[in-house]
Amino acid sequence: MKTTLLLSLLAATAFAFPWMRPDEAPDSFVQNAKRGLRTMAKDPELVALIKRLHAEEIAEKEAFFANNKRSSEDFFEDVLNSVEDIEKRATSSCLSHPLPDFYPTNITGLKKLPEPGYPYMDPKPSDQRGPCPGMNTLANHGYIPRNGIVSLAQTLVGAKQLFNMGVDLTAFLAGGSVVLAGDIPSTLYSIGGADSRTNSLGVVGGALGTETGTGLSGHLRFKEGDSSATREDFYLTNGDNHNLNASVFLDLQNAAKTVGGNQYNVAAVTQHFAHHYNHSKQTNPYFYFFPPSAPLTIGAIYFIPGFMSNGTIGFGGVANEASVSSFLGTYFNSDGSVTYMPEQIPPQGWYRRGFAMNLAEGIDGIITLYSGAALLLGDPLLFGANTGSPNFTGAYGLSTFGGSGNYGGTTVKGVACAIEQATYADFISEFSSILNTGAAVLNTLSGGFLSEFGCPVPTGASAEVAAPSGYAAYPKPSPCTLNKMQLGVNQCAPDTNTYGRMNSAKVPFCLNNATVPKPSTNPLPVPPGIQ
Repeated sequence: MKTTLLLSLLAATAFAFPWMRPDEAPDSFVQNAKRGLRTMAKDPELVALIKRLHAEEIAEKEAFFANNKRSSEDFFEDVLNSVEDIEKRATSSCLSHPLPDFYPTNITGLKKLPEPGYPYMDPKPSDQRGPCPGMNTLANHGYIPRNGIVSLAQTLVGAKQLFNMGVDLTAFLAGGSVVLAGDIPSTLYSIGGADSRTNSLGVVGGALGTETGTGLSGHLRFKEGDSSATREDFYLTNGDNHNLNASVFLDLQNAAKTVGGNQYNVAAVTQHFAHHYNHSKQTNPYFYFFPPSAPLTIGAIYFIPGFMSNGTIGFGGVANEASVSSFLGTYFNSDGSVTYMPEQIPPQGWYRRGFAMNLAEGIDGIITLYSGAALLLGDPLLFGANTGSPNFTGAYGLSTFGGSGNYGGTTVKGVACAIEQATYADFISEFSSILNTGAAVLNTLSGGFLSEFGCPVPTGASAEVAAPSGYAAYPKPSPCTLNKMQLGVNQCAPDTNTYGRMNSAKVPFCLNNATVPKPSTNPLPVPPGIQ
């Protein structure tokens, strides 16, 4: 019914407003739209792909934990082999970095990268790169198209292959990117700025809000948000929310030194998030920290130890600087400053986590970092926005966002459902036809990936969950068409990333006084009770 309604609206728009008609026959246009929507909603190849990836995840996880039942002597032998392998790394003619190295203590059965067939290549000026280091790495190695224009299916396969991202988590993040920052009929989106290659609907797409797709760099559209891991806020850098920011990274590094035991672990990224949040709140007059972008930004910060650790977080993996910095695109200058270079798999060798990170673990990361930062800041009410002057008083907190009633309490389930609700419901009043279709599409494609949480079908946001639209920084509908300049800054610029240097020769990071840490130094997130 929703598909029929949307197609009727598309056809009516094209006929009623000739200047919005595509440069092709209306019948052909409608057929193309039908094909695109059917592809997203019922493509058997996509459904089969999701089922296959999910089956592989289950088998892989069972094998990983079966291996973890072996004796400590067996693990010690693996560590020795790991040490022998890592010792081959250079201590000269290599990329220096300040913090010491660590050996992973469990690499049995883990996939080692880089792998043949996916070499690093410098991005071209026409290639889209954006605020997500993980997506940039996927493109730089060819796990997704190197031009940065990617489909939902390509993201599912690439993210699994390189990072071992669970199909439920990938479907949620990539699907939301398509719905809120890309092109629904083609399932394409840009991992960087706005790009005409992600618009299959032409001017009609613009009228419905899809336009050319804002891309992942589109401010607050979905995953991009203020107080992120390595990027500065949109309004503090004249719209540059996509390049690595040196001062933001150095705060992260300092957190690794002071509370992380020289690792970029959960403790380190929690303190870093608290610092960046406080900095944004005090200095960004248009700081905007509401769902859905806010909790997803927190989740992306957890991805640093969760995905970039050498080995498996919580099971002997280490969030060492040489691995993390390569994925984040950090070059360390001799004077202590850093320069942005393209993200790549650590050339010195790196072990992928042993089992997939699913949506539940990602939610654990959100709750853990939010609660830890709230404790450090002495304020449980982190969601809110500045209105032209800094330091707002908190509007509400995570316990309200994932609270009682339809959202199932302050639990992983509650937060998961609230994120789903906010992701789609926030924008329904503006993009009703597109988003209702998009929400149904995601549920169909993922096989009901949120069913384990018992989430209601998104229909509309509650007063507590809906991101208030009265704030100046609120993401506007059709920003590239109706609100091209928001507060004087182009919200849909086609900019891609720019770099201070390249690492075309794939020079590895140096080996720095490596030691074997206790596995407890890089633990999985454990959500405390939310106050």
